[in-house]
Amino acid sequence: MTEEQTTSEDANVDNSRQAEIDALAAQLASAAAGETDVKTPRKRASRRVTAKDPSEFTPTEAPAEAQPAAEEAADGDRSEAASEGAEAPAEIIEGEATEGEAQGGEASDGDASDGDASDGEAPDGEPAEGEPRSGRSRRGRSRSRNGGGEAQGGQGAGGQQPQQQGNRRGRGRGQLGEDVEPEILEDDVLIPVAGILDVLDNYAFVRTTGYLAGPTDVYVSLGQVKKYGLRKGDAVVGAIRQPREGEQPGRQKYNALVKIDSVNGQTAEQSLARAEFAAGTPVRATVGLGLSGVVSGLGKGSRALVVGGYGKTALVGDIAEQVSASHPDAHLMAILVSPRPEEITDFRRSVKGEVIVADLEQAAEDHVTVVELALERAKRLVELGIDVVVLLDSITGVARAHAALAARASAEDPALALPAKRLLAAARAVEDGASLTIVATASEGTAIDRLVATELRSTANAALQL
Repeated sequence: MTEEQTTSEDANVDNSRQAEIDALAAQLASAAAGETDVKTPRKRASRRVTAKDPSEFTPTEAPAEAQPAAEEAADGDRSEAASEGAEAPAEIIEGEATEGEAQGGEASDGDASDGDASDGEAPDGEPAEGEPRSGRSRRGRSRSRNGGGEAQGGQGAGGQQPQQQGNRRGRGRGQLGEDVEPEILEDDVLIPVAGILDVLDNYAFVRTTGYLAGPTDVYVSLGQVKKYGLRKGDAVVGAIRQPREGEQPGRQKYNALVKIDSVNGQTAEQSLARAEFAAGTPVRATVGLGLSGVVSGLGKGSRALVVGGYGKTALVGDIAEQVSASHPDAHLMAILVSPRPEEITDFRRSVKGEVIVADLEQAAEDHVTVVELALERAKRLVELGIDVVVLLDSITGVARAHAALAARASAEDPALALPAKRLLAAARAVEDGASLTIVATASEGTAIDRLVATELRSTANAALQL
């Protein structure tokens, strides 16, 4: 072979190699400009071009090995993304998508919008080995942590996020316990409890020490109230769970009622079938109580008002003795509001019935609570077919308690008499049922007392002026 032929062949080789290099450079330039028809946009090879202009690429032997290196980097990144995606569900805390969850979601979804990972390129948003992380990768992960993309749709990490939120909502309802009845286990030790049920807005309590809140009250969930048809003023007998040995007390201040044995001496089924007090038909009080003296004309279901200065409390005591003697089967309730200490002792010793006291040491709110809960208790007894006689001394004391709780109440405002009128209006004789008789005393010492006494005269069907 001549020297001229050798030179011609070398030139052909150089030209062929130069053509391959130029084609690769053109491909890189087109990829950087987004003009090539490649499934994976923004190829990793294009990011490795350090020159500002891809046309300035200097032909070396490295570009011939760039594509295999990119393929190896892509394989490694896909493996890393897959391993992170597999561990993502264990990293979900409080429903927040983690970085591993977002990457796992992208890898499992196949990058349908950004191209196929099978082309040998690393997934977009994860730099190849040895390359610094790009700002776009950090932004993508930030969107994933903020609940965007597939993590927000609940598909990254196998849709675990909605399940976690549902579990949190379930735990919240269990902690509140408003609609959940406590479960009794076989090894639980039950302690019997009894008291008057006081139903408030969002919960209820069994008052075990009377008509006011006490340290031994028992919590009752609204679910139990609805299930057993409980009403304010019911006498509930049930049980609470005795704490186990070594069991730490929870945040609950009161024990919860876990079992209901009876309601007003009836079973739960019988209690559900009882009639409501407000649903009864009121009729005139035609059956007399058999009393003598100034109250001889009172009948069962009367609303009597005794107005005067001194002697009202003594008259109430005399009425209590007559009712106990003439109607021993009737339930007698003597409610004393702000009485003198010695009067409390006299009533408890002489009255053969229930004596309920809202004394001077208690606040106005306690006076209102005691009187209202006692009246609800009387309604529950009437629902059972028991005649009830309530002696209230005094109803103007209840009105003063309501006035003390009212904001900027005027002594001339007729609205101050509304609570007292509702109390007195509860008295009635129920057709084909029992009766509720109320004898209330009223004083005229203050402007509020005179206002209430005047308003109550129109409500009472028997008034006595002392």
